[in-house]
Amino acid sequence: MWLLARFVQRGGHPAAVAPTVELRAGEKQYGAFPADVLSYSSDGVYVGGGLFWGGGIGTADETTGPTEAVEQPEGHAPEPTGEDCWQPRGRHGVTVTSERLILTSPRGGGAEEHDFRDLILIQPNPLDWSVNLYFQGAQPIMLRNPWIPWMTVVLCAELYGSPWPPGQIPGSDLPATAVC
Repeated sequence: MWLLARFVQRGGHPAAVAPTVELRAGEKQYGAFPADVLSYSSDGVYVGGGLFWGGGIGTADETTGPTEAVEQPEGHAPEPTGEDCWQPRGRHGVTVTSERLILTSPRGGGAEEHDFRDLILIQPNPLDWSVNLYFQGAQPIMLRNPWIPWMTVVLCAELYGSPWPPGQIPGSDLPATAVC
């Protein structure tokens, strides 16, 4: 990951690999690997049917009335529990392309796609091998696996032309113990 980050800092770009999924025109695949997926559930923000809802399940909104839970397909985000927390969704296949992130459930049920044009925020945590991703119209997701720091560099190189999201500490500023 650190070599790739330095390569991107010098103006390089990650190499594409042979595709394992059907790609769109002009799209490139950078990798595929398993990762633990967690979704953030909050009473204040719930996603159902692709929309952000306020108030949570079973609470009354003055303009629309009570909100109802939307049943999710197998392998997709779990229903909120009323607690603000990260809820595990299990291990999924993660495919990174130049335009989207694809999560595939091991139990089948199709793939969950997240377009990078809907990406709002990236919060990398390379020392924990995780990244939090916030997409418009979807619950925040956390991916965790030893390949996730590499994926974060690839994602940021594709989106920002740098190894880190805007406002993040570059790798050269991390303490030496952090990279050992």
